[in-house]
Amino acid sequence: MQAMQYKVGLPADYEMGIIRDRVLNNGSKTDGFTDLLFKAYLITDKSSGDLQNSYSPLYVWKQTEGMNKFIFDGFFDNIIGSFGWQNIEIGVTQTVNLSESFPKSKYVLEEYHDIPEAAALNGFEFKAESYDDMLGQVTIYNPDKWKYATFSFFENRPQDTDKKIYTILHLSLDK
Repeated sequence: MQAMQYKVGLPADYEMGIIRDRVLNNGSKTDGFTDLLFKAYLITDKSSGDLQNSYSPLYVWKQTEGMNKFIFDGFFDNIIGSFGWQNIEIGVTQTVNLSESFPKSKYVLEEYHDIPEAAALNGFEFKAESYDDMLGQVTIYNPDKWKYATFSFFENRPQDTDKKIYTILHLSLDK
């Protein structure tokens, strides 16, 4: 499996209702999309206490064919048309652990880590926090950047954390 994410930074005074309406009206179009395990429509909203406004959907693909279809068969053109040219971060899934309650997820906590240069990678351990009320967790690595990210999913907003938290506007799942 592989994952992709593009992060659209938006101005501090951007009306986030535009993104909310966009997802409300179009989010279900990726429900059951070819080879898509899930797509989490993620935002941060300055008016809700986040540091910035952003739209940062996260996709986990079961096969590359579906990802290729999304990027090159006109679907990503909607992003280009609305937000301009965006870099897509691509990574390999190291772990995907989703509970039966995963569809109830409303928030995602994002944590980034370095993969340090070493004489050997045999035995390298991906570290990920475990949370009692977690509904799922995905770890994605990118050997081009020697970094990995862990995305932890929750029904209720995690408290007392200095880590980046996204709100999920819609969760598209495979059928």
